[in-house]
Order: sequence, then structure tokens, then C-alpha cells
Amino acid sequence: MAVLRFIYALYLRLTGLGLLFMVFVYFGLKTNAGSILGVTIPPVELWVQATLTGLGVFLLIPWWLPRGLRRPTQGRDLIWLSVHGIIVVVYPLLLEPMLAAILALPDVPFTAPQQESASPMWSLFIPFGLMLLLVMPDMRRQKPPRPDPNDPARAIPVAERKTVPIADFNKKLPAIGGAMKLYVAADWLILRLLGLGLMGTAYLLWDMISTGRTFQAGQLAFGNDPTRAMYAYAAVGAIIALPFLLPRRIAAPRHVGFGLVKAVILVAVAFVLITPLSVAIELFAPEAYRPTLIATVPNLFKAIAGIAVTSVLLIAFFRQLNTLPAVDYKGDPKVSLSQQQLHDLRLARMGQP
Repeated sequence: MAVLRFIYALYLRLTGLGLLFMVFVYFGLKTNAGSILGVTIPPVELWVQATLTGLGVFLLIPWWLPRGLRRPTQGRDLIWLSVHGIIVVVYPLLLEPMLAAILALPDVPFTAPQQESASPMWSLFIPFGLMLLLVMPDMRRQKPPRPDPNDPARAIPVAERKTVPIADFNKKLPAIGGAMKLYVAADWLILRLLGLGLMGTAYLLWDMISTGRTFQAGQLAFGNDPTRAMYAYAAVGAIIALPFLLPRRIAAPRHVGFGLVKAVILVAVAFVLITPLSVAIELFAPEAYRPTLIATVPNLFKAIAGIAVTSVLLIAFFRQLNTLPAVDYKGDPKVSLSQQQLHDLRLARMGQP
């Protein structure tokens, strides 16, 4: 099993390195092919280059990957095969223009094959096979039934909680009260709402494409291909709406640096959603209220996004300091006392030494 894990980790690193190498080759050909080889490389859309570069960097840095992708051990980790599926779909969009330009050179001793090449989906067999072999031991293992807590003979033993003394520097920080609760709720809720907004934009694009409203579809696609923009909206929206698909360092940052990365993601998503929000108002709002909504709703949306960004940075700051104490239902910090401290407190109240 250790050898299999090494092979899978090596496959991830080589895949990331290969993606970055091909993007580098594309930039080199695009810059020098015209002057040196006399060949023009067809342009590749920016989102293709950004997607392959981002995936290459993430696959090369293991601690940025979600645990299920980095080290699959359970059947549910097979969902991360979708990352390899994205590579299989997007990678030909970069490779085909380069091959077309290279095959157009007069000195190339080979020509393009006449028959259609095999489907790139076959390349999914390698990561699927490796991931399946890694999760099969857990899928075969029969988990023992959970003991009935009402049965005293099979009750689950409960370990005694260890008391943690309150550090002096905690007293200088603001207590977790109503304001911080609102920030935590905003961090949890707004991230999911933004993801749902992207998925709603994908549905709106699909409806525009199916009904032939190309002008409005072009607005939502920001001048790109509407079909590809629809897939991009749906994929990114699903990842943001389901935070367990995000790397843990970004979904719940415990460092200000990763909190800043999450804040940048929220700002970018909010910026992208302003145009779909205006289009949705023009399509679905009553005509009498349309000017008022167009003037107020985008500004309100920007304010809500600003609250989300502030909450992300504040929570990441307090988590980095490890100063988020446990609170009761009123928001006051909980104080844990050991058995000896409680005994001494009772003796002090009774006036006994």
C-alpha cells in the first residue's frame, strides 16, 4: 500500500509539472513561433491557460490539496476524480492549437492522422485505477456496529475533559459576542450564497443559449464562448457552494494569509456576479420597479460582499492567534475548572481551610 501511495503521489506531481510545462511551451511558441518558424499559433482563451496553470500549481504543492485528493482512503474520496476529469476536458483546448501549428510546418516529416483519435476520457483510467486501489481496503472493511449507549454493558466510555487554563493575553482580546457571531454566520452563509449565485448564472446562460438570446448570453459570458462560460459557472459555483470541495486551508483558514486568499476569491466572485445580477433584474423584475432595483440592489450586494470579506479576515486572524474560546448560549466565554479547583472553591465558600 505504501508503494501504491507513492505511485499515486508521483502521478499527481508529474501531472502538475506536465501542465505547467505545456503552458510554458505554449507561451514560448506564441512569442517566438512567428519570428523564428514563420507559423502563427492560434490563440487560446485566457480561462484555459489560467485553469491549467492553477491546477498544475495545486498538484505540485501537496499541502494545498484536499485530503481526499491528496491521499484517498474512503469511497467518498472518488469524487475527487472530477479534478482529473477537468484536466482531460480542458487540456486538449491548449494542445490542439499547438499541434495544428506544428503540423503546418513544411519541414515536419509527419502529417496529422486522418482518423479521429481516441477519446481523451481513456486517460482517466490511470487516476481512477490508482484511487480505486487505494480506497478498496476501506470499502471491504466491515465496520463494527456502534454500541447502544442505553445498554450499560456496552456503553461508550467518555473520556474526562482536560481543563485548559485561560491565558492572560486572551483577556485583552474582545470576547466572542453578538458581533462575532454575525461575522461567523456571514462567513458560513455568504460563501454558499455566492456559489448558488454562480450556479444560477449557469442556468440562466443555459436558458439563453437554448432560446437563442445570444446578445444577453454574451454579456454573461464576458465576450467568451457562452457554452464554456456556462460550464465554468456551474463548476466553480458547485465548488464554492460545497466548501468541503475546497482545500481546508481556504474553506476554514487558520492563517491570515489563507484568509486573504479566501477574501480575494470572494471579491472575484462578487465582481463576476454583478453583471448577472443586473441582467436578472432586467429580465424578471417588474418594469415599474426596475430602475429602483438597478440603482440599489448592486450597491447592497457590494455591501454584503464587503461584510463577508471582513468576516473572513477577522475570523482567520483570531484563529491564527488561537483565541476563539468556547462560548455558551449567551456568547460569553466558558471557563473550565478541574475537580481539585472545584473542591477548593467549595471549601472556600464554606470557610474551611
